[in-house]
Amino acid sequence: MFERLQAYNINGRIRLQEAQILQDQIKQLGAITESNYVTEDRDEADYMALGSEPHKLDPQDRQTLLEQVNKIYFKSGHGRNIIRLFEKYVVGRSFGIEPNSQTPAVKEYWQEFWKLNKMDLRKKEIVRRGIRDGEAFLRYFEESKQLKVRFMNPARMANPDDKNIEHVSGGVETDKDDIEEVVNYYYKNTAVPAAEVQHIKILVDSDETRGRSYLEPLLEDLAMYKKWLKDRMKLNEVRAIVGLIKKVKGTPTQAANVATKYETSRKTNADGTTLSKAPKNVSVFTTNQNVDYELKSANLQASDAQHDGRSLLLDIAAGSGLPEFMVSSDSSNSNYASTMVAEGPAIKEFEDWQDFFAYHFRIMYERVIEYGIKVKRIPAFEMVTEEQINPKTKEIEEIEVRKPTSTECSITFPDLISRDIEKETKAYVLQRREGIMSLQTMSARLDLNFDEEQRLIQQSEEGEEEEAPEEEEERIRKEEEEMAEEE
Repeated sequence: MFERLQAYNINGRIRLQEAQILQDQIKQLGAITESNYVTEDRDEADYMALGSEPHKLDPQDRQTLLEQVNKIYFKSGHGRNIIRLFEKYVVGRSFGIEPNSQTPAVKEYWQEFWKLNKMDLRKKEIVRRGIRDGEAFLRYFEESKQLKVRFMNPARMANPDDKNIEHVSGGVETDKDDIEEVVNYYYKNTAVPAAEVQHIKILVDSDETRGRSYLEPLLEDLAMYKKWLKDRMKLNEVRAIVGLIKKVKGTPTQAANVATKYETSRKTNADGTTLSKAPKNVSVFTTNQNVDYELKSANLQASDAQHDGRSLLLDIAAGSGLPEFMVSSDSSNSNYASTMVAEGPAIKEFEDWQDFFAYHFRIMYERVIEYGIKVKRIPAFEMVTEEQINPKTKEIEEIEVRKPTSTECSITFPDLISRDIEKETKAYVLQRREGIMSLQTMSARLDLNFDEEQRLIQQSEEGEEEEAPEEEEERIRKEEEEMAEEE
């Protein structure tokens, strides 16, 4: 009788220990499931709709928008990839600004400005700030007969404390009769004359004083996609949790001793010695032949969750105007032909932004050259060669004309499409031979200036003709020397 009571007592202790193990495992599962709420990153909170009117933002909403787009840029891989694509395709390798003026002083002054202001790096920051923040503020400082450029943080651009100043919106004071005529920018509560600032704003109408971020319509989708990825990781963790049944052949007392020795819910024995640990996410249940357990795996039915992720990516791609493979850097869902077709809208998108930023870079160039003329580092006038028809001989003659120094420039952008020049040229030559394409059109297709190339070709041919007599005389002289040596 006593032995039976002792066996019941030992079995009870085993069941109590196993119940404790199960309880610890349930807590572990609960911690994994609720980790999103316990350790939620403040940066990943829901993105709220901004402004009571869709086309207007109050100062607080504008500040919130700037914070959100910067968090996306620094914490979302897809968000950063979108911005970096615009940097590469708009002002990446091969980008350059060359003066149209042939006056050496103009080129030297422009190169000095470019190097002084580290424009090889700043050009990318202009595009990055413009696309990410919705605007870029460039302030020009006059120093040592040269212009120095610095950025102004759009978050510090706000209405002044002086409430008596009228016609101010978002820190931009405009003319009372013309909202497009800016008078002052209020930066850190200080008025900066509009003449010192170049304001580049995107995606707003001309009567809006501040720009809006390119990422604004993508914020919610980008945050949802990141949360979806984390949920998938949690799902995998839950699926990886298993129960390990350890059956001990012997009396209940022996089973209890084994369970105590290899307990997983505690790390040390009562005397402080270290216990053996089971693998991570594994619970160990120790029992004898009289106790059976039935383990159920979680039937989550989440096989279609992958489609949710791709739907989010497609929505992000649509909002950014870029194909899916550019946003995700994964072209496994398309072949070569479909990829080439999908590039079409993206090419037009990049070309449009190239035109947009070209306008503002030309304004920068014009400002720099005009300042160089002002401080007399560049001559105000230059001699320009022009062609005109001689009224007597009716022939085209080149004459030099004195004109104001040109403030225009030529901008070269990175190639948007990987081209096979040899293949294209052969196709154009065939079309020219068949009489369906002119030389001018062929030059334009190859991004060449027909008139300029013809002028250079003519100069090259004239140079060869001048060198030909000298080469002939040298050949004759050598022959005469050889004949004299033979004699």
